[in-house]
Amino acid sequence: MNKAIIWSVCLCFFSSVLLGQTSTLSGVVTDEVSGDALIGATITVGTTGTVTDLDGKYALALENGDYSIQFSYVGYATQTINVSIKGDQTLDIAMGSSLMLDEIVVTADIAIERETPVAFSNIPSIKIEEELGAQDIPMLLNSTPGAYATEAGGGDGDARISIRGFDQRYVAVMLDGIPVNDMENGEVYWSNWFGLDLVTQTMQVQRGLGASKISVPAVGGTINILTKGIDAKKSLRVRQEIGNNGYTRTTMGLTTGRLKNGWGVSLAGSYKQGNGWVDGNFTQGFFYYARVDKQLGDHLLSVSGFGAPQKHGQRPFSAEAGQVDTAYARSIGVPAYVNEELNIKNKGRRYNDAWGYRDGELLNTRQNYYHKPQFSLRHSWQASDKLYWSNVAYLSIGNGGGVAVDGASIQRGDDDQLDIEQAIQGNQPTLFNPEGISNTILRSNRNNHFWYGMLSTLRYTINENMILSGGVDGRSYDGDHFREVYDLLGGSGWQEGQVSPNSPVLGVGDKYEYDYTGKVRSIGAFGLLEYKRNHWASFVNLSVANAQYGFIDNFSKFELPFVDVQTYTVKLGATYKFDTQNSLFVNTGILNKAQPYRNVIITNFWAPTVDAQVANNYENEDIRAVEVGYNYKSKRFSANVNTYYTFWGNKPLDRLPTIAEDESDPESNRIPVNIPGIDALHKGIEIDFVFKPVPNLSIEGLASIGDWTWQSGQVVEGVLPNGVAYTYEFDAAGVHVGDAAQLQIGGQIRYEPVKDFYVKINTTFFDNNYADFQPENLQGDNGGRESWKMPSYYLSSFHTGYYFKWNKVAMNVRANVLNVFNAVYLTDARDNDDFNSPSFTDFDAKSASVFYGQGRRWSLSLQASF
Repeated sequence: MNKAIIWSVCLCFFSSVLLGQTSTLSGVVTDEVSGDALIGATITVGTTGTVTDLDGKYALALENGDYSIQFSYVGYATQTINVSIKGDQTLDIAMGSSLMLDEIVVTADIAIERETPVAFSNIPSIKIEEELGAQDIPMLLNSTPGAYATEAGGGDGDARISIRGFDQRYVAVMLDGIPVNDMENGEVYWSNWFGLDLVTQTMQVQRGLGASKISVPAVGGTINILTKGIDAKKSLRVRQEIGNNGYTRTTMGLTTGRLKNGWGVSLAGSYKQGNGWVDGNFTQGFFYYARVDKQLGDHLLSVSGFGAPQKHGQRPFSAEAGQVDTAYARSIGVPAYVNEELNIKNKGRRYNDAWGYRDGELLNTRQNYYHKPQFSLRHSWQASDKLYWSNVAYLSIGNGGGVAVDGASIQRGDDDQLDIEQAIQGNQPTLFNPEGISNTILRSNRNNHFWYGMLSTLRYTINENMILSGGVDGRSYDGDHFREVYDLLGGSGWQEGQVSPNSPVLGVGDKYEYDYTGKVRSIGAFGLLEYKRNHWASFVNLSVANAQYGFIDNFSKFELPFVDVQTYTVKLGATYKFDTQNSLFVNTGILNKAQPYRNVIITNFWAPTVDAQVANNYENEDIRAVEVGYNYKSKRFSANVNTYYTFWGNKPLDRLPTIAEDESDPESNRIPVNIPGIDALHKGIEIDFVFKPVPNLSIEGLASIGDWTWQSGQVVEGVLPNGVAYTYEFDAAGVHVGDAAQLQIGGQIRYEPVKDFYVKINTTFFDNNYADFQPENLQGDNGGRESWKMPSYYLSSFHTGYYFKWNKVAMNVRANVLNVFNAVYLTDARDNDDFNSPSFTDFDAKSASVFYGQGRRWSLSLQASF
């Protein structure tokens, strides 16, 4: 979208004229207990609204008439007030607790401003609506201090996020208090949560250890996503979105709010499709959501279910910088001769080498398809003024996998794309292959799971100063992993890849090579004591848990007995409010945490002599952290400053190194091993502020300066399953941690030149981003060698919108432009990638493989609310 189009959209918004006499509704929103002003509380009237300023003040210009005004703020009960406007009026609101709020606070781990001593940022629904556009939810969080989100290969839903240098496997993602991180590897697959923006009431990002009410807390932070329920405002919304590259999305949402008989229903559905900005990265997906709440006196029952069956194309592997853009590769230090040796070069940022044509239709040989419905049953009971009990039972059933080529490789045509028709022709019957057994197929690596859990929490108010919470957290997970034939590409069957050449001919859906089940069980208990008096608010949090890891090879029926791992957590913190403007907090903690499943159970299923084994070394992770934060707020300016120091002892490796069973035999099986004793230190400072010089203008800023380094130089000794001893030596001490920008500076300006029309621009600068690498690879002459430092870059986005009424229907139209200046930049890199051709190990630009960020994209949406 060029500048002329952007300004045309803006001028169209300005051309609408408001009719009728208007008055001003204004007031102050405060905490009903402390009397503190609530900054950023949302006030909505239909589809228009505002937020409170740094003094908790708000003002709405409304035509004279009757209105239903909704006041909402994360961690507080939503209030709806009916008013009749016949002139300027004042309406002050004191927000506090409710049964629904208690259920959220107890189970969803929500931090309260100036009370909970942790660093956090609230992402209200209005920000999600204004800025999300057609991107993944994590991308919104780049305007949060310490967060680094990228779209990696550019597949829809393939985004990832790191907080303070800890990737999302070590960031707890909670949906209404239910953990959604994969129980084997901790990953979060955002494609499974498409559509959550429709029903999100608010998001809260807690950085660091937090004050978790679960038995196994996260290291890097917590992302809480709260959905709308019985306390939401009654509404029916219909939205249509369009975007670049054929993107369309149709959405409908219904919320009844709290009905007179105590019922509340929320329903939502959405369908999207598009071709993707990256070639071949098509997307197609549905989203459905249903939640029913029923209040029975002091009891609240809630049943919910949602899912997002989807399929999308992927660009799974990073590539040499020159494959995409030789001029840019030269500018970052790749020699000309390296670019000249590339077989594929200068293809542009949209290039994806994984697709071709079949029967005239585009076919991406790398696809992801998945459906992960999740259901929950909740019960909460306000047994008395002092005792509150909450119970949550949940179930998740996942089915799907990732598609790739197997067998003979597919040749490329003159355009450097896959010649799939030629591969299909090669699978036809010949003199030497009379049955037409496929030489090349598409396989699917399936990852299904059956996961259920429960969380039961009691909260008891001891007196006006002390609250005691405690509970149990139990989870059970079975993950089925197998490889199956997905597409024979015109052949009659498949034999390649079998252990024996006399193996049977397989058809679509038949399993081969591996079929195993990973089992994870976890049970734990936790307790939280909170103390509040005068200017003080503090907490002590203790938890213990037992994790069990098991394995079954479904081909050989080999089974490992469960391995038990005990863990514990100790955390404490305090906040001191000097006055209404200044407050200070400190927290510290020790996490003794189980290593991930794959670091304890070594699944070497491709080696004929070993199905799986318990790692020789799987010592618990030992995390010790301290954080100090300062908060200031005044009439026009508010700021937060946080410093943190996190030492992570025995940090698990992402990819396990392998040791040859027989070093003298080059064909010997290589056995994965877990390397203990790898330590890392993450420390830094975070600053964010908001400045409102006038009511219709807000200026926000942030800065995050990190210093994240590995601390280990180790000589590791172990014994392989065959009894052979090995020694493994590396030196990563002082080397910077890779895979996330350690310097982040950003800002945002939001301006409302006229009533109900806003313009917003965001810009964020990223630097000190080192290529991803494995610390244990720093051996010999490469010991202590720094990874390649990627180029810095700016990323800007533009957002605008207008609210109006048409035939008594509340409407809003929005436009979003991402990467508005079409910047060329790198988001991710892997150091010394041996998949490159030619490949180098010089820790520089020519040795790395990279992902380029996507160019300029746009989206438009029109929403009607009834």
